[in-house]
Amino acid sequence: MALDKLTNVSIAFIYREGSFKSETTSQTFLGETLVVLEEQNDWFRIRQEDGYEGWIAGFFVVDKPLDWDNHEFYHHGTPVAWIFQSPDRQSSSIRDITLLSKLPALDYQEGWVQVLLPDGTQGWIEKHARTLYSEVDVERLVQTAFSFQGTQYFWAGRSPKGFDCSGFVQTVFGLNGLSLPRDAYQQAEIGEKVDDNYANWQIGDLIYFTERGDRITHIAISLGDGDFIHASGYVKINSINPDHKEIYIEKYAAIFTKTMRVL
Repeated sequence: MALDKLTNVSIAFIYREGSFKSETTSQTFLGETLVVLEEQNDWFRIRQEDGYEGWIAGFFVVDKPLDWDNHEFYHHGTPVAWIFQSPDRQSSSIRDITLLSKLPALDYQEGWVQVLLPDGTQGWIEKHARTLYSEVDVERLVQTAFSFQGTQYFWAGRSPKGFDCSGFVQTVFGLNGLSLPRDAYQQAEIGEKVDDNYANWQIGDLIYFTERGDRITHIAISLGDGDFIHASGYVKINSINPDHKEIYIEKYAAIFTKTMRVL
C-alpha cells in the first residue's frame, strides 16, 4: 500500500473514478492528508479528512513525510492568497493558497509567516491566520455565509474558487466549528427534523429540496421566515415565503422536502 499523500496544489479535484473523463465529486485543499486506499495507473483512491472517498490524479499529490503532523500549523484565513519565495510581494510566487488550507509554520517576520509546502519547498505568506472555533455561534455563522455572497457555483466545489450547494454548507459550518458530511443527502441525516412551516424555522437550520425521486438534491441555510442563503448559480439569498417578493422563488417552494436543526 502506498504512503498517505498530501495535496500539493491549492485545490485539486476528486473524481468518482480514476480518470479525468469521470465525474468530479469534491475538492481537496493544499496540505490536506489523503489516506490511500488503492493505487491504479498513477491514480489514487483516497479518503479525505472529512471521510469522503474518491480518486485523485498522482501529479496533484506527494508522499506525506513521517514528521508532517509534528509541526505547528498555520491555518490560512483569507479566501485566496499567494505564497512567495521571500516575505515580499515583489518576489516570485510559488503557489496560491485558499481558505481552509493548513501548512507547517516555520518562522514569523513582520506580518509574514514562513510555511513548509508538502513537496518540501519553503515560502512566505502574509499572515492572516484563521481562528479555530470549538463552538458554533449563530451570528458568526451567518456572517461567514454572507461573506461568500456572489461566489460562483461550481459542481463538486467546496472552496472560495467555487461552491456547490453542499460544499458551501459544509464550508460555512466547518469554519464555525461544526463538521458536516460532504454531500447534501448525507447532511440530511444530521440533526432533528423541525416543523415544515417556515415561520418556525430558526436561523442556521438546514433546508432540503428534492428534484429527482426521493434523493435530496439541494441544500440551503435558513435565515428565518422562509429566507435562506445557498449556492445556486452563485451564493445568494432566496425565499419560499411569497410575501418576500424580491427574493421569492416558486420553484423552491415546490421542491421543498424538509428542514433539519443541527444547532
